[in-house]
Amino acid sequence: MKSIQRQRRPSIRMELSPLIDCIFQLLIFFMLSSTFLTPAIKLTLPSATAGTSQNELEIIITLNKAGDVFLNNTQVSLLSLESKLKELLETAEHKSVTIRGDQDMSYATFLDALDIAKRSGAEHVNIAHQNP
Repeated sequence: MKSIQRQRRPSIRMELSPLIDCIFQLLIFFMLSSTFLTPAIKLTLPSATAGTSQNELEIIITLNKAGDVFLNNTQVSLLSLESKLKELLETAEHKSVTIRGDQDMSYATFLDALDIAKRSGAEHVNIAHQNP
């Protein structure tokens, strides 16, 4: 009589190395994306009690007290701001511009940036401020 050999069942076990890889990738992603939340240009924003928060800022004009002008963290001159802003507004879904300015900046520079934003085709111009 021949004996019948039973086949061994493979042991069921869960591999943790792919799970650990995914966790590390998520950790790195959130660490890197949280560093982009802080603005690169240091400003002291004026405070206001009334206002609305805007979740998605697409186009930002930043003015510092030295008179430098930045368009989405790229330094531009006041003369070339209008042409570059028109290019961005043509492709933007919402035609809104946010102006961030230092509280010690020149008022004339602020008015120039506001005028350029309107001439470039911005439908809404928002002014960023800091809540007290």
